[in-house]
Amino acid sequence: MLKYQILTYGCQMNYSDSERMEAYMEALGFANTDKLEDTDIILLNTCSIKQKAEDKVLGKMRELKTLKAKKDITVIITGCMVRKSSSRYSEKRDPLFPRVKELDIALRTEELPKLAELLREINPVMKIKEIEEENLEDYLKIDATHASYDTNAQALLPISNGCDKFCTYCIVPYSRGREKSRKTEDILKEAEKLVENGCKEITLIGQTVNSYGLSNYDQEKENFKDPDCEPFVHLLKQLDKLHKKGLQRVRFTSPHPAYMSDQLITAMATLKTQMPYLHLPIQAGDNSLLKRMNRPYTIEQYREIIQKLREAIPDISISTDIIVGFCGETEEEFQRTRDRFKEFGFEHAYLAQYSDRKGTTANRFMKDDIPTKTKKQRWETMNELLKKQSENALKRFIGKTVNVLVEEQDDDLCTGRSENFKTVQFQSDKNLLGEIVPVKITGKVPWVLKGELL
Repeated sequence: MLKYQILTYGCQMNYSDSERMEAYMEALGFANTDKLEDTDIILLNTCSIKQKAEDKVLGKMRELKTLKAKKDITVIITGCMVRKSSSRYSEKRDPLFPRVKELDIALRTEELPKLAELLREINPVMKIKEIEEENLEDYLKIDATHASYDTNAQALLPISNGCDKFCTYCIVPYSRGREKSRKTEDILKEAEKLVENGCKEITLIGQTVNSYGLSNYDQEKENFKDPDCEPFVHLLKQLDKLHKKGLQRVRFTSPHPAYMSDQLITAMATLKTQMPYLHLPIQAGDNSLLKRMNRPYTIEQYREIIQKLREAIPDISISTDIIVGFCGETEEEFQRTRDRFKEFGFEHAYLAQYSDRKGTTANRFMKDDIPTKTKKQRWETMNELLKKQSENALKRFIGKTVNVLVEEQDDDLCTGRSENFKTVQFQSDKNLLGEIVPVKITGKVPWVLKGELL
């Protein structure tokens, strides 16, 4: 039996995609292995949001070149780096082929069911099972393994793919295509199956998850036409009904500020499965920067969203994304971002130094004119501020009891997440992996709460 390995780079969406790739490879009759030297087929599920992400993949290819010289392996690149599904024998090939000599197949994620055909193109005698899924138009209909977590208690559940927002710094609309949402009934069917298998926490994922059902493509479908309820809110309400069957938590990432409606905020405040946590990317704290980034909201509008969230959910924890050193960013614009970071009280953040991406609007029409040294200094300034705000945020939980979903257990050390998505550690000699347990918070270390099991 041929063996395969999947190496995943990037965001939660990539890891969710890898779960479907894994299920598809198993259906084709291949066996998974974690040993590179035993691999016959290797899939690199890639991210291209930053140049650094692509560089990691290209660096891995040098290692595969050595391996390929020793044995016959099939190398597949899939994910965000791919523009056209093709093999090295295809008449029209992906632009990666001239750059990557070791590459055998380039595969767009949403065209996963084409993989069997491309494998046969590479090796006509390869033993591949005939399966119905080869003809599927929607790769999200392939049952996922949901192997991103160590237990059945948690799962990633994609609800859409692609993006229509075209932020000037981002390659995703070009790499993943236009935004298309899954049918609500398909999502609910998968969620019900997960809950039946013991899932307690589902994380909904999409490039802009809260614009679910609102794209031009989606609005052509009868499935999303409800004048009284936004599609995403409707989905959250339907998922909330699974609380009676054991679903305790529904999280979602990443939402877009432009779609943080009053309906959604009310749903977050009232549904039993919604948690007091939100990751809401702001990217910059200055209106001129936001305009250059093609982010369709102002700081004033973002401030209003934050105020409404805190009024509706007083205990909410809010995190964000920040890019420093974007094209033309002045010292004054950066300081305004820093000021807004403090004002909005972000408890965590993913901070990035702007990386010029070939093919984006910024790459074509703007100059990457901020020196690397300045980007690094600004990142360090923001990181120091983040540490202080995270430290202050952790303090408010000391003495309180939180409910922790245990995600890891190493001997008697348990690690998990609270309702507010805080990492919590405590000790127990019981097997609590996948359980939600009450923990009294007694202290903290950087980024982590410490507690005692009650």
